[in-house]
Amino acid sequence: MALDPDPGPRETMTPTTAKAADAQGGYSRALGLEICDRTAAGGAPRTLRRSPLNVLQRDLRAWLDGDPEFAALFGLACAAGATPLRYSLTRAADFCGRIAAGAPMSEACGAEGMPSLATVQWWTQRRPEFAAMLAAALDAQSRRLADEVTAISDAASPETLQISRMRIAARQWLAVRLARQTPEVPGRVVADAEGWPPGLVVEAAEF
Repeated sequence: MALDPDPGPRETMTPTTAKAADAQGGYSRALGLEICDRTAAGGAPRTLRRSPLNVLQRDLRAWLDGDPEFAALFGLACAAGATPLRYSLTRAADFCGRIAAGAPMSEACGAEGMPSLATVQWWTQRRPEFAAMLAAALDAQSRRLADEVTAISDAASPETLQISRMRIAARQWLAVRLARQTPEVPGRVVADAEGWPPGLVVEAAEF
């Protein structure tokens, strides 16, 4: 698969600035993000000392202890770095297309050339355009489930009522899970408390 070039700048720090921060024993958000980006790309923490960032292990440990937000992001970066995968808009769109078509997250992540779950979480944190695409894909899957519930409810009869209720309940449970997995994106219409898109809550008819 052809990869797109890196789609755009993110908050980062130049090597010169990083060395200056290290010389002062200081930590900054930009430096923390650069450390996490390198780690998510597969770089081992011990290599930071030899990189242009020039970060000592004792400083890294101190920053992790002193900044819970950085520690959480670094942990996510380490998980993504276990199976590093280069980000591209082509790959991101392919992945989100699978989700929108109804593939479970585990199935989409397990496909060849697709990101692991940890990498998906990392991209969601660091790539706003990916977070927006993933939110739209999960919303599409939720609406697909709502359509299935409508079809099941319409086709239900006194003889199939119990199994229809079970099938509807399973899809409602999955919709709640999808809602919890959906990234928060500015301007996005949030699903209701049951996990369905607004106005699409459907229940089995009583017979």
